[in-house]
Amino acid sequence: MKTGKEVKIKHLNNYSVVLGSVNNKHPKAVYLSISAWAELKSDEEVNYTKVIRNLNKQLKQSLYNTFNSSIELNYLKDKTIVDLDIRESGIKFGKRSFINCEVTLYLKDEIQVNSEDIKPIVSLVLDTVILQTFEKDKTFNFHKRKR
Repeated sequence: MKTGKEVKIKHLNNYSVVLGSVNNKHPKAVYLSISAWAELKSDEEVNYTKVIRNLNKQLKQSLYNTFNSSIELNYLKDKTIVDLDIRESGIKFGKRSFINCEVTLYLKDEIQVNSEDIKPIVSLVLDTVILQTFEKDKTFNFHKRKR
């Protein structure tokens, strides 16, 4: 039986974002799923394993820095899960590769996914992941659709 709830966030041009909770009755954890299609900016040969590892490291470091410098919000900073998924085997110049980033936040109190109380946390995470990490990346451009 499905008890979770998902809400699509539509105001982002190059990214698909879904905010959800696993249990809608007692939402103690919420997740943000940010997905896009990554396209290489140049056709030079590089080690994509290292590029993806650096992007993952930069993403986690940016979120860590943001969480530690942010005002007191209603989540447990030390229990945040960040999962970046992009397959290096399909990365080629002129071809877009699917990328998905999921950030799971464990809340101090129960907050409904569609409430106003969750907006500051969501805004903080989206700004960090999209503006500070993905948009500043030197290797990839990000698009909402494959073509």
